[in-house]
Amino acid sequence: MLIALNLLYLIPGVVGGTETYAKSLIRALAECDTENEYLVFVNQDSAELDVTPAPNFRRVICPFGAVRRSVRYAWEQGVLPIQLHRAKPDLLHSLGYVVPLAARVPQVVTVHDLNFLGHRGRHSAAGRRAFGFFVERSVKRSDHVIAVSEFSRSEIVKRLGVPASKVSVVHAAGRRREEFEAAATMPPSPLVRSVARPYILAFSALSAHKNVNRLLEAFALMKDSVPHSLVLVGHLPDKVHSVRHEIQSASAERVHFTGYISEADVRALMRGASLFAYPSLYEGFGLLALDAQNAGIPVACSNGSSLPEVAGEGAFMFDPLSVDDIAAALRKCLLDMTLRASLVEAGRRNARRFSWEKAARETLAIYSMAVS
Repeated sequence: MLIALNLLYLIPGVVGGTETYAKSLIRALAECDTENEYLVFVNQDSAELDVTPAPNFRRVICPFGAVRRSVRYAWEQGVLPIQLHRAKPDLLHSLGYVVPLAARVPQVVTVHDLNFLGHRGRHSAAGRRAFGFFVERSVKRSDHVIAVSEFSRSEIVKRLGVPASKVSVVHAAGRRREEFEAAATMPPSPLVRSVARPYILAFSALSAHKNVNRLLEAFALMKDSVPHSLVLVGHLPDKVHSVRHEIQSASAERVHFTGYISEADVRALMRGASLFAYPSLYEGFGLLALDAQNAGIPVACSNGSSLPEVAGEGAFMFDPLSVDDIAAALRKCLLDMTLRASLVEAGRRNARRFSWEKAARETLAIYSMAVS
């Protein structure tokens, strides 16, 4: 079977968990599938990414940049169907929400979440409407839809009117435990050396649903009871001014924004953290919770969306809308040694429920079903 993979959405360092999903799933497919051939369609921004890890994977570079979503849509909807007609794949899997609607080939699409329906991200209202237009039509056009959690599946079925039989859950997974163990043996980078221990680790992003403001307010409430700093990895939210007051309240010297950093630095910082805080209001899966569990650190996270499903008993849950509840959770997870030990052990057990090999084999089964 010739399988085409649509990665035209992928902008390295910008699309977050969907980049991890694509690279990790492709790597796992290469490890467990030597029979099928793969054509991987990428844009110029992601032309250098390692998405052809085996001889049966070939890269097709489409000559456009995906930063302007309108340009990506124009190519995806107008040119990609022509490319597919010439290549004649047996199946197309679009890994990032949107399919080429006019393509005459069996199609599978992965819809990670419906965040665009309820939470403001880095795109304008018009951009979110355009994205929603294509996602809704993509799930209806596709022969099968992959959701990365039961939570996302229920959202897709309920809010997009998709028959439940058309949507299958293929859980994603986190970074492997071995990757974090290897990080502990590597010499730290200048950035990692600049972060003084002890610290709480969390991730920021351009989207408001990451709930950075409340996390900063919560840290300001509880910081005097612990010696820890707060390290935020990733992009600053769009409304930087809205977090300045919270940063100042939390004591500027105790809050460290790293910006976007390398995979190696992410693993090293996670491995060295005293606690991973995950206050997100909405996650389709929540890869970072599993990463922290595989890294062997306690996790305190939101009790909403997919996080209870994914983090399981290996996380201390809090109400992400309550600054007081977040602060109390951070304090307890830092000071209660018995709780910390139990969270680490339960986290490791929980993370073993997920693997990219399992995700790849379940995805291959869906491919076979879609073309039958």
